[in-house]
Amino acid sequence: MDKKCHHLIIDKEFKALSPLYSKDILSKAETDILLSGSLSSPIKVWGNTILTDFLSYQICHKLNIPFEIERITFYSRSDALLYTCRTFIETENLSEPHNRYLIGKAYFYMCTLMADVYHGRRPNPFSKEHTQILKNKYARNKTAFIAASLFHVSPTTVTKYASFANAIDEIRKKNMVVSDAILEQSFRISMENTIALAKLPTARITWAYKEGITKLPENFFEAHLQLPPKADPQIKQMPAYDKDAELSSLTLTINAWNTSMERFLRISKLSLASDEAKEKLNQALIKLSNTATLIQFKIKESDHES
Repeated sequence: MDKKCHHLIIDKEFKALSPLYSKDILSKAETDILLSGSLSSPIKVWGNTILTDFLSYQICHKLNIPFEIERITFYSRSDALLYTCRTFIETENLSEPHNRYLIGKAYFYMCTLMADVYHGRRPNPFSKEHTQILKNKYARNKTAFIAASLFHVSPTTVTKYASFANAIDEIRKKNMVVSDAILEQSFRISMENTIALAKLPTARITWAYKEGITKLPENFFEAHLQLPPKADPQIKQMPAYDKDAELSSLTLTINAWNTSMERFLRISKLSLASDEAKEKLNQALIKLSNTATLIQFKIKESDHES
């Protein structure tokens, strides 16, 4: 392939998988390419789409340095994206969050292409070393087992990383600065809190980033929590009477309780709990149910009075 400044495609989905390079790394890479006058290896492309060498492409065009390209063919777009994930995982010095993100994304791409394998629409792209699980007709989520074999983690970890990757993508839509900060670890936050953060509106996500996760109130992830008011130098006026204030407050509180109870149903292991703890919970639920029934009765009663 002739050397020239090829004009290639930077696909957003492929680019989103790329590591985030510091200014020092960018400067060193630029100096190395400038001194050598060329790239040490061709830029790999699928069609005209760059697979991994975004940094080299950017520098070559900035310095007007010609380069070669190497075209790689794939069965599908998912195969190409999976190649990008695996290449970065194997060749880059990634932060732990970025490594988790790429494994999670790789799993999603594997699910897409393995669906075609299971339906007989394409050959299996993975070696027997990684696909022994396919012989087990009782195993569930076989793709997670294949991914686990590829990336040397457990199947459960693969699915956790997939949830984390989903959360990063959702945060990126709302505030790319925050998603990048999580991946490069300038904003340190656990996987669980990242997943919870992704469900919040943009303003709350930005607040969490600016304050730092360790400075947030304990109930930060509850849906009814209000953002702190902006400072007002004027004398505060007494708010107008709101006839629905108490009802609105209780509604928000109940929604928060419901969220906590739904989370309990997802993660709790009742069989491991003591009989005493289960009985206390049962009595509390009965009391709550009775109170809720009484409130509903009062609502109906008030409708007849009006």
